[in-house]
Amino acid sequence: MAAEGGAAPAPHSSSNPPSTDPAWAHGIVVDMTRRKVQCKNCDRVLSGDIFRLKQHLAGIKGEVAPCLRVSAEVRMQFCQYMKEKETSKANTSRRRQQIREDLSAPPRRFVDLPRGRQFFDLDQDEEEQFRRASEASRRSNAEEDYLRRTGHHVGQGSGHGGSG
Repeated sequence: MAAEGGAAPAPHSSSNPPSTDPAWAHGIVVDMTRRKVQCKNCDRVLSGDIFRLKQHLAGIKGEVAPCLRVSAEVRMQFCQYMKEKETSKANTSRRRQQIREDLSAPPRRFVDLPRGRQFFDLDQDEEEQFRRASEASRRSNAEEDYLRRTGHHVGQGSGHGGSG
């Protein structure tokens, strides 16, 4: 029963990679603290963790030398994988930028119209024009309401007959 307590493998040992990433089928962890991975195809030790291993397998030059022993099928698989990741990252970046722009945009003005509540994006000048027009409309409505309540109707005169 001594195997019960200590039989579980270490969470980040070379036999148990830290994730289910498909690149782990082609590499092993050599030194987790220094982020070193070894390619199973050519035995090259790479710095930079799993990302560098993917570049190595895909044959992407620049940061790491391409693997010369990987099959063309695996190379294509990781080229495609890297392109998809790049596209996904770009889409996420675009979405985040759109959210930042939406949050920093001027507030929208909601207006109740006969067709229902609608909103408008207004810049500062339009906002001021809208405020002035709203004030003028309220004043005009208040004046018309006052004239109706006092018996003075627009276009009908004062309502008093003249002696003449």
